[in-house]
Amino acid sequence: MNDTNRIILEPLLPEDAQDMFSVLSDNRAYQFIPDEPPISLEALHDRYVFLSEGGNSDGTGIWLNWIIRQAVDQKAVGYTQATLTAEEAIVAYHIFPAYWRQGIATDAMQFTLTTIFHNPDIKIARAFVDTRNHASIALLHKLGFKQVRTIHDADFFKGAKSHEYEFEITQTEWLKTPMLSQT
Repeated sequence: MNDTNRIILEPLLPEDAQDMFSVLSDNRAYQFIPDEPPISLEALHDRYVFLSEGGNSDGTGIWLNWIIRQAVDQKAVGYTQATLTAEEAIVAYHIFPAYWRQGIATDAMQFTLTTIFHNPDIKIARAFVDTRNHASIALLHKLGFKQVRTIHDADFFKGAKSHEYEFEITQTEWLKTPMLSQT
């Protein structure tokens, strides 16, 4: 569990579907990702059952998912996730539109990166972001990520081609940033 002045991160559980369903139904949050809002509470619950299994059945990947809650009232405000494979992690976050531009994503990703980099096997974290998502690009730069490539035609969704930037930060770089890595 992470506890800051604003937020608490806890492992995402199937029971969290109830708190997450209505806030995940805001279409504004899906502008730059190929996902859609959950079709039903039951479908979201089933998805969380699957995610709570923790990884691929062949053991090649570990899934870590956290629900982000406001510290003051325990209200769900988003989630973070990391998929660990060998020496790397792919990280992502989703903050609900009502909570954008409040520093929640920064705090949540600091926790996520600190947690994954405490695993000595994880040497690098990667993030992929739509080239039009200026807020997420700014957040990744703020966290110390470096853009390493552009992936043209990375996806096609909502009637348009999507290009992505790939960002990365190493464990060494993260651990050298005391203000960020001490969450």
